[in-house]
Amino acid sequence: MKSLIRILAISLIMMVYACLFVNLYGQDTYKLLRSTPENEGVSSSQIIDFLNAVDTGRVELHSFMFIRHGKVIAEGWWDPYGSDKKHIMFSASKTFTATAIGLAVSENRLKITDKVSSFFPYSQPDSVSDDMKALTVQNLLTMSVGQDPEPRAMGTGGDWITVFLNSVPVHKPGTIFKYNNMATFMLSAIVQQVTSLTVFDYLQTRIFRPLAIRGIDWDLNPQGINLGMIGLRLKTEDMAKFGQLLLLNGVWNGKQLIPKEWVKEATSFKIPTSLSANKDSLKQSDWGQGYCYQMWRGRNNTVRLDGLGGQFVVLIPDKDAIVVLTANAKNTQDELNLVHNYLIPAIKSEKPLPENSELLSTLQKKEAMLYLKPFVAVTSKSELELKISEKEFILEKNIYNIQSVYFTFNKGECSFAIKRDDNISIVKCAAEGWKFSNTASSALLASPRPVSKSIDANYKLTQPMIRVAASYSWTNKNTIELTARFVEESLGSETIVCKFSEFNGTVNVSIEQKPGGLMMGMPAPPAAPLRGALIKIK
Repeated sequence: MKSLIRILAISLIMMVYACLFVNLYGQDTYKLLRSTPENEGVSSSQIIDFLNAVDTGRVELHSFMFIRHGKVIAEGWWDPYGSDKKHIMFSASKTFTATAIGLAVSENRLKITDKVSSFFPYSQPDSVSDDMKALTVQNLLTMSVGQDPEPRAMGTGGDWITVFLNSVPVHKPGTIFKYNNMATFMLSAIVQQVTSLTVFDYLQTRIFRPLAIRGIDWDLNPQGINLGMIGLRLKTEDMAKFGQLLLLNGVWNGKQLIPKEWVKEATSFKIPTSLSANKDSLKQSDWGQGYCYQMWRGRNNTVRLDGLGGQFVVLIPDKDAIVVLTANAKNTQDELNLVHNYLIPAIKSEKPLPENSELLSTLQKKEAMLYLKPFVAVTSKSELELKISEKEFILEKNIYNIQSVYFTFNKGECSFAIKRDDNISIVKCAAEGWKFSNTASSALLASPRPVSKSIDANYKLTQPMIRVAASYSWTNKNTIELTARFVEESLGSETIVCKFSEFNGTVNVSIEQKPGGLMMGMPAPPAAPLRGALIKIK
């Protein structure tokens, strides 16, 4: 009895401290505060218009979050994406790398005027050009390295730093903007050189933990350096927290995490991004407004983190607002136009607007019903299910080293199993909607992905599993299609087509990638279908 009383007392004390913390700082350590649009001076009606425009437009959104006065006023995830799942950031990762540089500068570990080559005495090529010797950290930050084309180190097997230093600039550093992914990698390498920590580990105590950003990861190169330019995976709210930190000039819960001077410097115009003479065209482009430190200036005096396929954190300082978007957008200007045409105009006042419970209810219902349909639409059941369920198809020799596959059907689900090296992996598929599984691969037929990430200590597993949502349908009595979204690893969906044929008691299967479904971040389809047979069917 005394033990129970002691446990209850401790629980009560912890609850009191938690409440005190929220009251003192206005938010808990895990989530941003929530509010209604009207209470923050924003029109629910125009947010609904935004969602309707997404439904009828060409942009595939995965999530959105709208923040005003530091409070989330609208949010949503298109199923199978969700608030609890990370999303690959692509080049939005770059801003975190630049922030690490800013923190290292504030700790007197380097200066932005330092010469890049000076950090790497053991990676110097046989000769270094004069322009490369003159290249500074600031040139890396502003994408004004002068290399054209940018060097390519990925897949070379060599020292990435040497590859970069060996690529002679064709323009004087600091004079011309030219997007350069390796420039950001070099920033990551510099942070690791001066701190003896990867960018990921360096930011853990300085940014990620104070913002309660947990369970995340960042890809490493073969030398054990975070890619810097891409490879970071965050949840939508993690992105929003970081955007809010920048909007608050580096202050979080009363503590200055990033120097105010650095935030101001990093978000201000540094270099023009286009030499085009068509000024009218530039005015309509969110890529024609100039570049900062690993961030872009945009229309309506916005600043943004910007990743391939439409991974955006759009800061709107004039309105004290932020819009976060994750997407698989073919035309990312169309995606940003949705922000400029609907969400920014929805901000009406610094004061609360009259509450409208009907509009708010409509908005919340739309947010709860966001959904991405699988590419396949036919879901009729085939008589083949009884014949092939739980049976093994032995495959011919193939580039994926798959020995065999299994299809198991049960109550509207199909389990697709692959045997490779005598180990079996399973992806579960739903006949309607999406079914989640954990896998070690980042594509349906691919080998397990090697561990090449910086991994947060808050992971429950040493090697985090890859989350996949999958759906299946029979498109005719002999053909089943499996559609999968590796929601934390790639942007698009992948569909494989499995065709069955029966002859003299043998059922054959042919498996191939469906054309047109592969999008950014997905592997290339195999050169030829995988073929196999199930022998002695009764």
